[in-house]
Amino acid sequence: MDRLRAMEVFVAVAEAGSLAGAGTRLGLSAPTVTAQLQALEAHLRCALLHRSTRSLRLTPEGEAFLPRARAILGAMEEAEAGAGGDAARGVLRVQVPIAVGHMVLAPALAAFAAAHPGLRVVTILGNDVDSLARRGIDVAIRMDEVETGDLVARPVYRSTHVVCAAPAFLARHGAPPHPGAIDPALGLAWVADTGAAPRAWRFQRGAERVVVEPAGPLAFNSSDALLNAAAQGGGFCYVLGLLGHAHLRDGRLRAVLEDWETEAQVFYVAYPKARFTAPKVRAFADFAARVFPDHLRQAPASPIRIRRR
Repeated sequence: MDRLRAMEVFVAVAEAGSLAGAGTRLGLSAPTVTAQLQALEAHLRCALLHRSTRSLRLTPEGEAFLPRARAILGAMEEAEAGAGGDAARGVLRVQVPIAVGHMVLAPALAAFAAAHPGLRVVTILGNDVDSLARRGIDVAIRMDEVETGDLVARPVYRSTHVVCAAPAFLARHGAPPHPGAIDPALGLAWVADTGAAPRAWRFQRGAERVVVEPAGPLAFNSSDALLNAAAQGGGFCYVLGLLGHAHLRDGRLRAVLEDWETEAQVFYVAYPKARFTAPKVRAFADFAARVFPDHLRQAPASPIRIRRR
């Protein structure tokens, strides 16, 4: 039995919460995952997992063994990195918000891959904030919130929101001179899911604060969709300037109320805190700090730890 491989399988099963998920993550068949687990349990002379057709959970022995197995695998990766000249190698699993992945990350990933030929990058686009470890994610780009737990979060970009609409729409309805002049029925909404209330639009100028609750006929959980609907004359949209930049640059949309301050969003590169940070994770964190259009000047030189608010 390859004990290191068996420990890798056990950790993957514990983090994925299923044999199938671990197999997908490691590129192994279900019978191979099962065989590796059984061999490890036989070697340790104890059960590490309670398995049934509907659930999988760690035994007390499995709970105790999991951090030790992670430490051993981390030490092995550290040793390999040292022997390999600190090169980024292997598979890097990245999670990125959908719109950021489409508009910012994906166009730049080809250059990142070319710079690290020993690395295979698997990018998952999604807006959920599930546990990175449980999903087998090595590093993620997050917006403001990082899930409870010991994560390192490195700020890489700060963007405010912009209100914009298509030129033809503004010709029909006019540009609002004040946020309070926006008809909520003309506002395209962003929603987290079908049961959630639309996200409010918040403005500030000096001591004055205004909140607009969009109530137009269209709502999306995607900034891409919001921008495209607005570009077709569907109404006003309130999106991050980072995401609306291309539409504004080529004239598909025009910004209004630019003399008002809007909510700011901070983007972080987040990864599990560990004694050793793999070279592939460090390489991606450095890449993410450069790929956004304007670097976050006030970012600290070293990573910070934050928790979900």
